[in-house]
Amino acid sequence: MQLTAELRESTETIHLASEKKMVQTLKRVATEHGYARLLNWLYGFYAPLEELIRFHLTPETFPDMIRRSRAEFILWDIKELTAERLKPDICRQLPVIDSYPRALGALYVLEGSTLGGRIISGMVIRQLGSEKGLSFFNSYGAETDRMWQLFKDFLNSPWSPQQRKEIIAGAEDTFITFNNWIDQHDLQPSMG
Repeated sequence: MQLTAELRESTETIHLASEKKMVQTLKRVATEHGYARLLNWLYGFYAPLEELIRFHLTPETFPDMIRRSRAEFILWDIKELTAERLKPDICRQLPVIDSYPRALGALYVLEGSTLGGRIISGMVIRQLGSEKGLSFFNSYGAETDRMWQLFKDFLNSPWSPQQRKEIIAGAEDTFITFNNWIDQHDLQPSMG
């Protein structure tokens, strides 16, 4: 079985749960300020996680890692949406990313989210009647499918059984951590 198929299968339940919670949270966003608040807590998850990933996936070991780091786009989007400086809420309970394979597993989750970003962009446009603050969710633009395919091709390279196990564990841990992060912020007042 290809690794990407195994990853999809092993993370399916937690992936669907996270996706459902994220969509429910997005549906409550009623204003640009509420959207900026949501982006702010997404930044609090993405920025430290990307930093952990980049510790193991350097430009020397994973050549397009810089292009795949997108947390900075969230800050640009927040700035475009509001003049108010939002205090970042940084996630302190990140998944264990202590090896190259675990970093690949975490990146699998982040890269997979670029596919859903197009759907989220459409939701935000419909709800807010604005196209402001969408650079993060539009990720690679017209290149999104190609970037995902390149990443999947890389993951489907030969790996040892231990490396495969670590990649899958990294992906599962990342989904679980993100799911918990959504729960923590889903309890906030309306995103209006």
